[in-house]
Amino acid sequence: MKKSIIKQLEPLFYPKSVAVIGASNNPAKWGFSIFNDLLVKGFKGDLYPVNKNEEKISGITCYKSVKDVPKPVDLAVIVVPAKIVPPIMKECVEKGVKTAVIISAGFREAGREGQKLEEEVVRIARQGGIRFVGPNCFGIINPFSNLSTTGLMSLYITPYVPKGSIAVITQSGNLGTFMLKLAFERGFGISKFVSSGNEADLHFEDHLEYMAEDPDTKVIVGYVEELREGRRFFEMAKEITEKKPIVILKAGRTKTGHKAAKAHTGALAGSDGVYDACFKQAGVIRVEEIQDLFDVAVTLVSQPLPRGNRVGIVTGGGGFGVVAADMCEELGLEIPPLTQETLQRLNQRLPPRWSHSNPVDLVGTMEYSYVCIGTLLKDENVDSVLAISSVGSPSKIFDQYPPAIRNQLAEFAEMMVEWESTRGVTGLIERIRKYQKPVILAAPPTSREESEAIREFEKNGIVVHPTPERAISLLTYITKYAEDRKKKSGAQNHNSFSRYSP
Repeated sequence: MKKSIIKQLEPLFYPKSVAVIGASNNPAKWGFSIFNDLLVKGFKGDLYPVNKNEEKISGITCYKSVKDVPKPVDLAVIVVPAKIVPPIMKECVEKGVKTAVIISAGFREAGREGQKLEEEVVRIARQGGIRFVGPNCFGIINPFSNLSTTGLMSLYITPYVPKGSIAVITQSGNLGTFMLKLAFERGFGISKFVSSGNEADLHFEDHLEYMAEDPDTKVIVGYVEELREGRRFFEMAKEITEKKPIVILKAGRTKTGHKAAKAHTGALAGSDGVYDACFKQAGVIRVEEIQDLFDVAVTLVSQPLPRGNRVGIVTGGGGFGVVAADMCEELGLEIPPLTQETLQRLNQRLPPRWSHSNPVDLVGTMEYSYVCIGTLLKDENVDSVLAISSVGSPSKIFDQYPPAIRNQLAEFAEMMVEWESTRGVTGLIERIRKYQKPVILAAPPTSREESEAIREFEKNGIVVHPTPERAISLLTYITKYAEDRKKKSGAQNHNSFSRYSP
């Protein structure tokens, strides 16, 4: 991979100075939101508002033109009507601006006239050596430099996501915003965020190349409608996936989706079969749902990869075990017999009525769920554990009972509180580290609210899924990825990007 792109994009992600061209005092304008995002987050470099109609913006001296800014400008954020972007870009060239983000829409996606405007902007930028993101995009975020050009915080669309190790490259700003919301709600951070828009200059592949070398990024997530440089993507992805997972949601699979993609960014989405083959050969994880992008990425960062496809299942009731076993087998996961040693350990812990096989049916003895998960992790026949049970706050229901009933059930309630405590979570996380096997959790949605356990799991990067289907789908993705990676590299230790790796 070319080191030149890394050097070219450093002023984009780590600028020493930013000019917001089209900054505004009007809260209804994007220029207001973007400029104030930079102020609120505390961007440490020089910040210059540019607007020919304003003297000051948010109390800071405003300049009529970027050429009037007294110091060099590393990054120009352009948020003006499309028709005046070409002359603005020309001023940026004359100023010696290094990089730009064009938020403005109304280019290729808007038809023939917009296409001409976009081509003119590209021509001017290339004359001055300016690399730019967009147009028609939400911009970029880099928590490691306190940089956000999206305006999303000021609009209360999404809070600022903390530092993390997942890079997001999206050809849809709105979908990217949804992922940022998910990350914030679950307490997970990102390393970089790029809404690439029309990709008139910087393509998806350029950002991918940068993230591959970014030391803060462990997993790369992408939403794709088209790849402009398919061969380049394929060659890079083959190399990148040996050290960093790439998770992609490719849209435009159907004729209707293809048409929608063209209307969105002017994309010319190619054959879905070609994309699918490319992803498989390059070791890219292709997911089918937006939620999967987030869940798979977080799990890859937070948990070890399974060494094989053998799954130990723990459930609070027999029906979940049957459903899980069926789905696992249909998706290529094996439900192995447990070793005699494991069966003996479980017999010592569980009442006689437990299932005595895999799946392990706890038949209502949920207080033993963490112990059973730990026991399965130790089993040499098991590569991963799927636990389907309540990890929420069932003890909350005792607060609703009349005092007399609460007194009668006091001992049981005390036991439930102990089961729900974060001590069990801490112990389980220690076992994940010890045995280097993933644990995938599913809990009924009704048990998620006010749950100390779920909050503790997610604080440690372990997603608690609302349904068994979602949990098994995720387990299938990471198992197939682990198998492909193992075949490719032949490496014994293939958990190098997980926080729980040795």
